[in-house]
Amino acid sequence: MGIFSGIRKSFSKGAEEKDFMALAEDFEQKCMYAEAIANYNEVINSVYEGKDPLKYVHLTKKIIGCAIKMNDYERVMELWKTQYHPLDYGAKEMYELIKILEAGQRIDLVMKVYDMAGKKLLANKVEFLIRMKKIPEANAAVNELLVNSTETTPGIERIWLAKAKLAMSLTKFEEANRYLTKIVDKDPKNLEARKLKDFCVKQARY
Repeated sequence: MGIFSGIRKSFSKGAEEKDFMALAEDFEQKCMYAEAIANYNEVINSVYEGKDPLKYVHLTKKIIGCAIKMNDYERVMELWKTQYHPLDYGAKEMYELIKILEAGQRIDLVMKVYDMAGKKLLANKVEFLIRMKKIPEANAAVNELLVNSTETTPGIERIWLAKAKLAMSLTKFEEANRYLTKIVDKDPKNLEARKLKDFCVKQARY
């Protein structure tokens, strides 16, 4: 009896999953994203309850897709990390989340992810702050990068370029020129740095 009972339960769960999945996908096609999420969650609760979230990543991805279309970025942020094994969740995965949040104009959540990332995405954070015209915050972040860097640090040219752009935004053209000169000396083919350097030299003369 125990064997047949187990088969019945397994069959029942399989049938439930198919029913809820069919409903969820139908709702999703009709752009009824809240209802789709509710049904995807029913599958998780009925079939995967108590199991490792990695067992139902396919459902999590569907829920995240619906949440993005609903502009429910808090839910996206809450679920994002559960798609990955802790050892596989790093700067690349966090930056993918940041791009989604930035596209949704959720600057508050973007800053939360950057804060959680710490030094892993500090250079990206500086560039983001510059784009948002948050100059004092960007300056503090780039100074932190410079303190912990040397001329042989991988990506140092990117840090120097960020510092130069910050200096230019504050009309400190001589300071900007110093950092741009470092970049051009190290990489004479860097056209962006060369153009900015020429501009700074002209401005410093006036």
